[in-house]
Amino acid sequence: MQKTQRRLVAAVSLGLSAALALSTGAAPAQAGAGARVAQADQITGFGYRGDVYGVKLVTDSVEALDLKDAHAQQLCTRSAGKVVEQQSAVSVPDNPLIRVSASTSRTETYVDGETHGVRGTNTIGDISVGGTVGPLTTPRLVIKGLRTTAHAFHTPRGYGHDEGFTFASISLELLENTVVEQLPPELQQLLAPLDQVTDTVFTGTQQTAQQVFQVLSDVTGPIVIPGLGTIALGYENGRANSHNAQSQASALRIEVTAGERRQLVELGTARVRMGGPAPVGVFRSGGTAMDYQALQGALRFGNVQHKALPCQGTRGRTQTYQVPHATQLVPVPVQLDGVTYQVNGDQFRAKAGKKRGKVAKGWSRTAIRTVTIPTAQLVITDVSSRAAMRQRAGKRVGSKVSTGVGSITVAGQPVAVPAPGEVVELPNGVGEIQRQLVDTGYRGSQVIGLRIKLYSDAVVIDLARTAGRIYGS
Repeated sequence: MQKTQRRLVAAVSLGLSAALALSTGAAPAQAGAGARVAQADQITGFGYRGDVYGVKLVTDSVEALDLKDAHAQQLCTRSAGKVVEQQSAVSVPDNPLIRVSASTSRTETYVDGETHGVRGTNTIGDISVGGTVGPLTTPRLVIKGLRTTAHAFHTPRGYGHDEGFTFASISLELLENTVVEQLPPELQQLLAPLDQVTDTVFTGTQQTAQQVFQVLSDVTGPIVIPGLGTIALGYENGRANSHNAQSQASALRIEVTAGERRQLVELGTARVRMGGPAPVGVFRSGGTAMDYQALQGALRFGNVQHKALPCQGTRGRTQTYQVPHATQLVPVPVQLDGVTYQVNGDQFRAKAGKKRGKVAKGWSRTAIRTVTIPTAQLVITDVSSRAAMRQRAGKRVGSKVSTGVGSITVAGQPVAVPAPGEVVELPNGVGEIQRQLVDTGYRGSQVIGLRIKLYSDAVVIDLARTAGRIYGS
């Protein structure tokens, strides 16, 4: 089975998808919310993972973690019958022109006869973008009943996936006295499937969804809504082969350029995946380039396109992901260049020697070519961390961690690179840098390459954080 339609939009676009579910094979009729699920914690031979949320704010590859609401995350597990559900009553993503009503996110793993699967669903009652704030008035886009679904499953025929969006209604209210014929041609095409209620109000219900989706599919770039921002197609895609299946859909991405702040918000996202075999356990391993906390944890940013090792592993093959550039601007600017993630994992049966039996082993690595903090005149090169793990079935996970740092300079002057576990003070008492913070337990380890503390700004920045853990259930 081949990869289905995929359309990703640039991070500076506003995306909308609707009412079109694509699949490489028919999803099981009873698999999902109405399925006969197995008892909780029934161990299977598959690894499942789900990540569903209502709202996420992303700026230049860096997430505002505090604004990620209705976040239902199912960490890697082999257990069928597990359900995670989160709700939020109302969300205003740090912008008075963006309002999101009640949101519900749910992930579940299940067994239904010979079908195993994981499903993620997010439902948002009402989304409103635009309006009047003080002297500012913009066009208003309203979407009701937005639902996003991602589904990965395995039947006797093999792996499959199914993903899509639906919404109950959509309306766009333009500014008073707007001349429709003078709008950008792409926006006129978007309005065409909708019913024109007045000179400036256009509405539609579910019957228009396919046509709206088609218009957004046909354009090559974002559609401009003058005075508000841009709109472009979101994405839905899935992939299945003989070893795994993954499914993801992101329903709405909004960039509002009106007002003093430019803001990108992602709404209604579901990502799930499953794979096998997983005879020993599941990997909970991977890395993130930066975890940024300010004001004693009141503000948190991070992830930087976080990459995780597939739950069942990679069959011993190394997967590499790169993020060329990422920036966090407030309260203290931090610039990352040349981020690289690598993961590798395998499960097999050792046939000889003292280590014979079922074995899982792997490693994860996170590296950053350059870290720059202009206000502190601080530049750090070649920060990296690596976490390796190995486990025989039913035994404690053995782990090994390592870190690397190329150089540290402040105002162009070199600062001693700390040895693992040590701390160095930055000049003029502005802060400190600690290398290789390790948390080790029964399931493996996590390591932070460097931790930077800036005293006067009350900022803590963890760089190159990598986990290497294996769980049996």
